[in-house]
Amino acid sequence: MHADMDTKMESKKKRQRLKGKVRNGGKLVDDVDQLSRMPGHCPVGKCCDIIFPSNVMMHMLQKHANDSGCTNSEVYDHRPLLLSFDPTSMEYGENYCVASLMYGGMEGKPATQPGLQNLSLPNSSLINNQHMYDNYLPLMMMACRSTWFAEIKDKQLEHELASMNAGKAGLYVFWLVAPITTRKLYYTLTIYDRQYVSSRSAVRVVRDYTHFQNPSDFLPHDENYMLLRDSEVVELMSIGKKSGKKQTDQKPGIPMELIVYQAPLRPKTPRGSHKDLQVALKHAQDLYTRYILPRTKGSVKRGISGRLLLTRKPRSKATGQCPRSFH
Repeated sequence: MHADMDTKMESKKKRQRLKGKVRNGGKLVDDVDQLSRMPGHCPVGKCCDIIFPSNVMMHMLQKHANDSGCTNSEVYDHRPLLLSFDPTSMEYGENYCVASLMYGGMEGKPATQPGLQNLSLPNSSLINNQHMYDNYLPLMMMACRSTWFAEIKDKQLEHELASMNAGKAGLYVFWLVAPITTRKLYYTLTIYDRQYVSSRSAVRVVRDYTHFQNPSDFLPHDENYMLLRDSEVVELMSIGKKSGKKQTDQKPGIPMELIVYQAPLRPKTPRGSHKDLQVALKHAQDLYTRYILPRTKGSVKRGISGRLLLTRKPRSKATGQCPRSFH
C-alpha cells in the first residue's frame, strides 16, 4: 500500500516537472524552445533597427527608455501603473513609445518571472545592473496619431481619402507589443481626465512586435488596440483645465492606468449555485409584481344629477370685491 502511494506521489511530481513542456519527435522540450527567433523591426517610428526577440529588452533600455515623453518602469501582475499621454507633440503617422516596461510576473515572487515560467525567452546582451531583468518580459506601449480611413481594407481608397483630408488625423491608436510568448498576455488600459469625470477603458491582448505595427496595416483585421477620437482627447484635456488649479506635481497630458496580467482575477465572493439563482430570481419577480408592476384601475360609475346649461345666469351678482374672511 505504501509502495502504491509512493508511486502515485512520484508520478504527480513528474507531471509537475513536465508541466509547461511539449513533445517534439519523442523528445520533451520547453514551450519556449518552440517560439520563433525571427527578428523584427523596432515598432518605434523613427527607429530603423532590426532586433531579435531575446535582444528587445536591451534595445528598449538603451535606445527608448530615456526618450522624451516615455515612462520607464517595472510592472507586475495585476498591479496598476499610472502613466501620462501628451498628444500635443505627436506627428501624424509616427509611432511613439509612451512607456517602456519590464514585466516581472507577480510582485515579490521571483520564481514567477516570465523567463522562469515558460512564458518568454530569457533576455540576452544585458550589461551591469540590467541583469536583474534577465527573465523579465519587455513591453512597449505604443501610440500613433492616425485617421479613420486606416480601417478601410482598400488601401488605394484609403490613400485617396487621406490625401483629400490632409491634416485631419481623426483618432489616436494605443497598443502594447512584446516578444512572442507561449501564452496570451492581457492588459487593461483606462484613460481618464484629471477630475475623474470622464474615462475610456478596454481589455486587450499584447501584440507580437514582429507583426505589422502601422495602424493602417493592422486596424482592418485586428482588435488588440484602443482608439481615442480627437474630440475625446479635447474633452479629456479640457476637463482638467476647467478647475483652474495648477497641478505642478503631475505630468502634462492625459492620465492613464495600465494593468498587465496573465489571467483575470477570480471574484472574492463565491458564485451561487443554480438553485440559489432560481430562488433569487423568484424573489425579484415577487417584489416586482408587488411594488412595481402597474395595476389596472377599476371603472367608477358616476351619476349626473343635472345638466348645466351654458346660457344659465349666476344667481348672485358679482360685486368685484373679494369675500371677507371671518375668524
